[in-house]
Amino acid sequence: MSAEPAWATLAPAKINLDLRMRGLRADGYHLLSTALQSIGLADRLVLRRRPGAFSLVCDVGGVPVDQRNLAWKGAAAMAAALDWSLDGFELLLEKRVPAEAGLGGGSADAVAAARLVAAASGRDLTAEFLAEVVRPLGADVAFFAWGGAMRGEGIGDRLTDLPDPEPGLVLLVRPSFGVSTREAYAWYDADQVEGAGGDASANDLEGPVARRHPAIAAIVGRLQAGGARIAAMSGSGSACFGVFAPEADVSALERGWPAGTRTWRTHLLSRAAYRDATRCVAVP
Repeated sequence: MSAEPAWATLAPAKINLDLRMRGLRADGYHLLSTALQSIGLADRLVLRRRPGAFSLVCDVGGVPVDQRNLAWKGAAAMAAALDWSLDGFELLLEKRVPAEAGLGGGSADAVAAARLVAAASGRDLTAEFLAEVVRPLGADVAFFAWGGAMRGEGIGDRLTDLPDPEPGLVLLVRPSFGVSTREAYAWYDADQVEGAGGDASANDLEGPVARRHPAIAAIVGRLQAGGARIAAMSGSGSACFGVFAPEADVSALERGWPAGTRTWRTHLLSRAAYRDATRCVAVP
C-alpha cells in the first residue's frame, strides 16, 4: 500500500534593510517606506493527508496551533479562494524563525501554507493571485508571494521590485527578549510626542526600541564594529542583523553574547533563489 501523498515547502524570513516612517493614515495606521529582503533562514511546512478535521501541528512549544496561527489562516484563505476543503489534512510547521523578532516568520508561514493548499488541490498559482489571497492577513504578508528584494510603501503593502542585492552573508542576533509590533510602534509614537531625538539607524523604530532595551544598540554596535556593511534592527525587532561580504569570518561575532542571546548565520536570497526555495515538492 502506497504512502499518503504529502507536499513540503520552505518559508524564508526577511530583514528590513531600511524602514522610514512617513506619517499616519486617517485610521491610525503608520505609513512607511521599507526595503524588504529575503534571507535563507526558513521554517519548513508539510501538508499531508490525515483523517478528520483540518489540524496544525508545530514542533516548537508555545506556538498556537489553531485559527490564531498565521499558517492556519493562510491555508484557510487559499482553501476558501479555491472552494476546496481542508478536512482530511494536517499541516506540520517546523519552526526555525523566532517570533517577535521582526523577521516576518508568521507572515512567511501564511504564504507557504497557502502555496501548499494550492499544490495539494492541483492548482498552479501566479504570484499575483497568491498575493491577493493572503493580502488581508497582514501588511507585509503579500511580500512573501514574490520574495527577493522589494520596496514596501503605504502600510508596507504597496510593493515594487528592487534589484537583487550583491551576495552577502547575514548574521542574525536575537536577544533574550522579543518585541511585539504593537509595542514598537507605541514607543515610536511616544517618543515623537516627547520630542526624543532622531537616530542614525536605517530603521526609525530602532531608536525607540533601543531606548527601552539598550541591548539592541549594543548588538548593532558590535555588528558594525565587526565589519558589517549594513547593521540594524530588523522591522519592529528584537532581532538585529549584520550583512557581510560572503567570505567574511563572523565566528567571533557568534560568541560572547549575554545569556539567552541566539545567533543564526544565513545569507541574502535573490528573487530566483527565493522562488526555488519556496517551490512545493512531493515528499514521502
